[in-house]
Amino acid sequence: MNSNFEIIGVLDIGSYQLKFIIFKIHNFKFEILSKSISYTNGIKKGSISDLGQLSESIKNIIGKAEEDIKIKIKNIYVCPSPSNSSFVNFCQSKNIGGYEVDHEKDIQFLINSGVALFKDQNKNCNILHLFNLNSKIDKDVVCENPTGMIADTLENEMNIIYSKTNTIKNFEKVISKTYLKSEKIIYAPYALALLSYTDNPLADMSMTIDFGHEKTSVSIFRNDSFVYSSSIPVGSWHITNDISKALNLSFEISENLKKDHSSCLIVNSDKIQEFVEMEESGFKSYKKISNNILNRVVNARVEEIIDLINKDLIFLRSKNINFNKILITGEGSKIDGFQTVLKEKLCCKSLSIEKFQPKIKKDISDNFDVCISVINLIINPYPKEIPFFSNKKKGFFEKIYSLLN
Repeated sequence: MNSNFEIIGVLDIGSYQLKFIIFKIHNFKFEILSKSISYTNGIKKGSISDLGQLSESIKNIIGKAEEDIKIKIKNIYVCPSPSNSSFVNFCQSKNIGGYEVDHEKDIQFLINSGVALFKDQNKNCNILHLFNLNSKIDKDVVCENPTGMIADTLENEMNIIYSKTNTIKNFEKVISKTYLKSEKIIYAPYALALLSYTDNPLADMSMTIDFGHEKTSVSIFRNDSFVYSSSIPVGSWHITNDISKALNLSFEISENLKKDHSSCLIVNSDKIQEFVEMEESGFKSYKKISNNILNRVVNARVEEIIDLINKDLIFLRSKNINFNKILITGEGSKIDGFQTVLKEKLCCKSLSIEKFQPKIKKDISDNFDVCISVINLIINPYPKEIPFFSNKKKGFFEKIYSLLN
C-alpha cells in the first residue's frame, strides 16, 4: 500500500442521512480534514427514487465539506444502502493429476472460472467484492499458497458480493453529476466487519450488526475469513412508524420518544408515563404516554428483527458455533436495553456484546462508523479480496480479477 494518498472523500448514502468525510493519508495514518451530515432526498428503501434530488443532496453535502477546508476533491468512495446488494458463496475444484500446482494454469484458472460462472448465472449483476478464502489440495489439506505443491486435486472457496448492474450505474451517474469520480462502490457491512476483525484479529468468530434506519445488516468473520453477510429490510424507522401508529402521534414526536424515552425492556407498570408536547394549528398541548405501552411497541419490533437475524443464521445452529464477540452499531443499537434483548433472544451465544468502538475511531461520532470503516479498508486492504484491473477489449472495458494485481 502507498503510504500517501491524495485528499479524497468517503460518502455513506443512507435512506435517512448522508454522511461525508474528506481525509488524507500520510505515513500510513489518516487525518480527517472535514466531515458533514445532512438529510437524504431522492432515496426510498435504499434505492434511488429521484436522481435529481439525490444528486442535489450529494452536491450540497460535498460542497459544505469542501468549503470548510477550502479544498476541492476529485475522487470519492461510495457506500450505498446494503439492501441493494447480495452475498453468494461457492466452491470449485480442478484435477491436477499428481503434478505441481501452477499459479496461472490452476489457481488463476479457478478464479477466472468462478467469475465466468457467476456472470453466466447473473447476467444483469456486477461484482462489488470478490474473495478467495481457502485453497485445498487433495480435498483436505488447506494451503495459503498451493503454488508448486504436488497434488491430485485443487479446490478453492469464493465469496462474491454483488448488485444489479443498473443499480450500480445509477449511483455512478448520481456521483458523475457532482463532477467527481467514484473510485469504488463499497459494501458497507463488509467494511464494518473488516474493521471489527482488524481490531480483534485473535477472535475465532466475530459478528458485526448494523441496526440502521431502514435495514439491519449482519456480517461474520471466522478466523481471518469474511464468511457471511446479509441485510434485513427492517430497521429503526419501522420502530418509529410503529410508535406513530400505535399511539396516534406525529412521526417527529414518535422519533423523539424512541430516542429519548423508549426501551426494549418492558416496564411492568402502567403508572409510569411521559408528558409529550404536541402542536397543532399553532396551539401547544400535552399528552400522557404510558411507558409500558411505548416499550411494548419497541420490544415487539426489536424482537422481530432479532428473529429475522436468527432465521438468517440458522445454518450456524447445527455447527454449535459460539462467537467471541458481537459488535453493534447503527442508530437502532442505541435504544435502551437493546444489548440485553439481543443477548437473550439471539440464537448464537457470544462471550461479549459490545458497542462498535474501534481504536482508530477515537472521538469521532457514531454517525461516521461506515466512513471510518471504509478509510480503514483503504489503508489496510483485506488480503483475501481479489482486486481487479480494467482491460480494454473490443471497445469495452472488462474487469479482470487477478491475485497478482
